Amino acid sequence: MALWVADEETGLVRQDQNKIQTLCRAPSCMTVCGDSVICSAADGAHVYAADTAQKLQQYPLPPGVIRLCALPGSLYALSSEADSVSLLCPATGRLRLCAQAGCYPRDMALSPCGRYLMVAGGAAGALTVMNAQDLQPVMQVMLPGIVCAAAVLPFGMAALCAVEEGDVASHLYRVSPRGVVSEIMRCPGLPGALLALSDHSLLMGVMGAIIRLRMDGRVLQRIPCGLPGVMRAYPGFALAADPLLGQVVQISHTVGKSAAVCYCGASPNDVLCI
Repeated sequence: MALWVADEETGLVRQDQNKIQTLCRAPSCMTVCGDSVICSAADGAHVYAADTAQKLQQYPLPPGVIRLCALPGSLYALSSEADSVSLLCPATGRLRLCAQAGCYPRDMALSPCGRYLMVAGGAAGALTVMNAQDLQPVMQVMLPGIVCAAAVLPFGMAALCAVEEGDVASHLYRVSPRGVVSEIMRCPGLPGALLALSDHSLLMGVMGAIIRLRMDGRVLQRIPCGLPGVMRAYPGFALAADPLLGQVVQISHTVGKSAAVCYCGASPNDVLCI
């Protein structure tokens, strides 16, 4: 398996055993769509074959894209500059739909069934669930502070918010399918990424640590870090891209094992393992 890292300073890096390739400049985020990797960079989207890294296509994207996700035949681009989410054709970049997505939106995620798109609306203080086919809002939940990250749970959603309490604190909330909000945990410092694991635990990234916890707030593990911007789950492990420390760490799903650094660079914003 190859490691793909969107390192804003170094470039899009692909590590495959001892082979390292640098593919494009100033990448910000990535996603997998079928057999392709789509990377948002300063000059638009770059599309590569996932197995060979051969470049297949390039096309423009909306300004300030900070997150990409995809379904077969559909590419979703979240723009922090345009405060919007766009639905594009992944092969050509043709714009199909566009919808308002908050104020400096920060994160988005697709439900496992592919029916819904969840958007962390940033300074708008809203967690919005949209229909993935037409980007029409299905539910909107107002939360305290700036909604920075979101994750889909087996029953509902989770959101990580930055809340002003003299100093900034990270508040983790659970949102039921009916929109009922309950607080799981709060801790000092800026929030980073959020990831739901298959054992129903969460990885919560905050300044200085990745915290693994249960839905009831019980802490299982603390892993030292800088401030993880993106975390992704794979069978048996998760990856966290930490631009503050300039590294990507691999976290075992087995509680108690220490994290291993699998990439050292300058400013990794996103990571994929294919």
